[in-house]
Amino acid sequence: MNRRRAFTLVEIMMAVILVSVVLGVAYKLISGTLGQMFKSSTKMTNLRAASIILERIKSDVRCAVIPIDSDEQHEITNDTFAFTSTNGAVGNERNRVIYKYSEADGTLRRQCLRNGTVITDRSLSTAKVSSFSVILGDNNRFLTVLLEVDNERDNQYRTFNSKGNKVRLKAVLYPRFLTETLTDEEMFWHKSSRLGELSE
Repeated sequence: MNRRRAFTLVEIMMAVILVSVVLGVAYKLISGTLGQMFKSSTKMTNLRAASIILERIKSDVRCAVIPIDSDEQHEITNDTFAFTSTNGAVGNERNRVIYKYSEADGTLRRQCLRNGTVITDRSLSTAKVSSFSVILGDNNRFLTVLLEVDNERDNQYRTFNSKGNKVRLKAVLYPRFLTETLTDEEMFWHKSSRLGELSE
């Protein structure tokens, strides 16, 4: 008499346990990999946003001019950084460039004024700027720009993978409006060009 061979209850339970363990390990590996990928993607987005903001500031500061009168003097406060620049100007025109930081909504705005009229006024990034500060260096010889960008605007919804995605950048700048950094030759040529403009 032929007896049919069938799976016992113990064999079925062992197969279920084995499959469960394999699926659990696979899930952990996949979720960890995807989580790390999303974290890296967010950090790269923050890094790109911070780099664009810092490059914009550096571009304006490179074109900064030596102040002629009190209206062109630089201004550095907790939330404002202003100076006179020729960036984007035509000919010898001078623009007043003002960076305004709002901690409340995490925006950094750039205003450009020509003869007291606002030419441009826009936010520099859609990503949240967590902190922005400009620090005057020793003996007024340089500026340090500190910038932190964090795309996660709501801390209460922050996930484990988005906790470490803040990006902090720092730049040390030597603008021309800090006249202590200028050489005697630069000061001489500045005064000479101003005399030439006034005599015209």
